[in-house]
Amino acid sequence: MFIGFTGYGVDFIVRGRVELDGERLTDMLERTEEILVRDAVLEGLDDLAHVELPDYVVSRSELLAALGGGPRGSHTHRIRATARRIQASVGPYRVLGRLHTRGDGTIAERLFDGGPLVPLTDATIAYVIAGILEVRDAPVVYVNRDLASWVRPEPHDVSLASLVALPTW
Repeated sequence: MFIGFTGYGVDFIVRGRVELDGERLTDMLERTEEILVRDAVLEGLDDLAHVELPDYVVSRSELLAALGGGPRGSHTHRIRATARRIQASVGPYRVLGRLHTRGDGTIAERLFDGGPLVPLTDATIAYVIAGILEVRDAPVVYVNRDLASWVRPEPHDVSLASLVALPTW
């Protein structure tokens, strides 16, 4: 099954279609190091340069964020979770969304439980493209926690104990 895909790099956005190799995009992003984007359109953040390619391979480590889509997976694999509103900064992008933690789990525990692309639901991604602020809402935005500068709860819920310090490399 092919689904729409939007990936956000340091200085480009790639749009196209990806073929799921499992039930959900989340599973595929956790398993694969390279994502084959079909009917790809690359757009430069600075100058709106526009390139169309039949196929484009993007490394998961190049993706700062991605928009999710496709099926949610089997109901039998879902767990009871608490949705916590968070904000993240990754490269030129700011993302707001709901991070789902198990029971009373913390934001830090959830960030490091799974692959590097962490799904945020009911999300918004904001960035500047060609000098203009762009804001997009999406059911799911994946944030690359390994490349994030910071992650924190929404300001109304911020306490010193709730801030997550991410390693810098």
